[in-house]
Formats: sequence, structure tokens, C-alpha cells
Amino acid sequence: MLKEFQVAKRQLLSDAIAENTDLGYFRVLKTIKDKSVKINKERVGVDCNVKPGDVVAVYMRDRDILCADVIYKDDHILVANKPSGIEVLGDKSLQTLVNNSLDNGTATAVHRLDRNTMGLVVFALNKTAERELLESFKVREIDKTYNAIIVGRPKQNSGVIKNYLFKDAKKSMVYVSETQKQGYVPAETRYRVVKNLGNLSLVELKPITGRTHQLRVQMAHMQTPILGDGKYGVNTINKKHRVSTQLLACVKITFHFAKGPLKYLDGKSVVSNVDLTQYYKKNVTN
Repeated sequence: MLKEFQVAKRQLLSDAIAENTDLGYFRVLKTIKDKSVKINKERVGVDCNVKPGDVVAVYMRDRDILCADVIYKDDHILVANKPSGIEVLGDKSLQTLVNNSLDNGTATAVHRLDRNTMGLVVFALNKTAERELLESFKVREIDKTYNAIIVGRPKQNSGVIKNYLFKDAKKSMVYVSETQKQGYVPAETRYRVVKNLGNLSLVELKPITGRTHQLRVQMAHMQTPILGDGKYGVNTINKKHRVSTQLLACVKITFHFAKGPLKYLDGKSVVSNVDLTQYYKKNVTN
């Protein structure tokens, strides 16, 4: 399928494509890298600036639009990779793409990721699996592991972050306190530095609790915000690295079922091979 549009303002090519197509942020970058984009009839292979009046043509495979990236599937569950830039539920959501991928039946998401967080999402393929999965996520018996690119480096290479979070629903913001306060709930995350990337770091994050924006706000509170995070991060650094969405991905899900119809999944891990280090401009000094 060919999607053609005229640019209305000066911006990055990737941002223009994301605004004018249904492709997620990381699929946009791959489409550019694969040289499936033309600007004013000239093929390009790198993310560059476009200006008002430029005509952009994007070739999108039908699968990119209609189907999800399914990582694992059996008779009861399905695990799919969510690209950045789409919701798990709703119109043109990951759930829609997953159901387009199925020959028959309906998949139901049993947990969510933020719109601009990518990675693994679990779906139930029947009511029995839905009931079992919802209960397991509720009591934190399913482990999720995330990777993130952060600004700077923690003082220690590994550790546990413990503090208290308050969600302001009206402002869609979460605030941190080191001490217990009214309205604040405990939050805990294990972290480990995986790789030093100069002025950035690749880290592994394992949330013990499941609070709104927990990983994003806790890393920002440590003075090591997630690169690309427009809400809790540093916009000047995000712009230097040309990242407009947080580089945070759920890369591993491990199931624990001591009994019941999903016991066959006990101890099983589903892993995504996403490499976040390819999604920012490198060799930038602060």
C-alpha cells in the first residue's frame, strides 16, 4: 500500500510519517531504514528534516497495517509485540491488530502498556485463560522485565528502588516521595545496568509493584530519566538524540501457575529481541 501526503510544517521525517499513517514509531524508523520512503520522488534511507510543501510517499506492507507481531501463541494465550505510538485497547489498537492476525476467535488483552512504551503484551484467547491471567497479573504472579535507555548512569550498577508514588489523575502526572504521605502508595523496582553507552546507559528494570508510570518516574527521580520521555525526562537531551518517545520496552514475561488450566505455562518465559540502542542518534555530547 502506498501512502502519500504533503508536509504541513518543518519537522523530522519520522514524526511526519507517524502523524500521517497508522505505523508505530519503531515501524516508522524501520520503514525509513529499509528505504521505503521518498521525499519529492527521491528515495531516502535516513531520518531527516522535511519542510512545508514536501511530498512524502511511504510504502507500507499490508501486514504492517493489518496484523500484529505475534511472538508466541497456543490454544489459550497469545503474546504480541506492541510498537510505540498505539494503545493496547481502542480504535486502531494492538488488540485490533492481534484480532486481524487470527484466523478465527477473539483475543482479549489482560494488561496494558503506555501508548509510547513498546514490548510484550499478553492476550487471552478464551474466557478460562482470561480469568486465570487477570488474577495472576492482579496478584503479581507474572513477572515482567523491561529494558530502557536512560540519561546518565546510576551511582550503583544494580539495586532496588523503593519510594512512594502519588497519581494526580487530573494532571496525568505521578509524583515521588521518599517518605510515606497521605495518598502515596509504595513502589519498588529492581534495576541493573546492562551496558554503558557514553552519556547514556542501557538498563534492565524489573517492577515489583505495578504503579502508573512507575519505571519512568522512578528513573527520573534518580536523576537518570528515560531517554525520549517527554513528561518526566529532559527535553533538551531528547532533542539532541532525536528521540520523541520514551525508549522503554517490555522485553520478557515469565509465567507462574502452580495449578489450574494454565499450569503448563509455569516457569515459561516469552522474550522479545528488541534492541533499543538503534533508536537514537549516537555520538551526541551534553
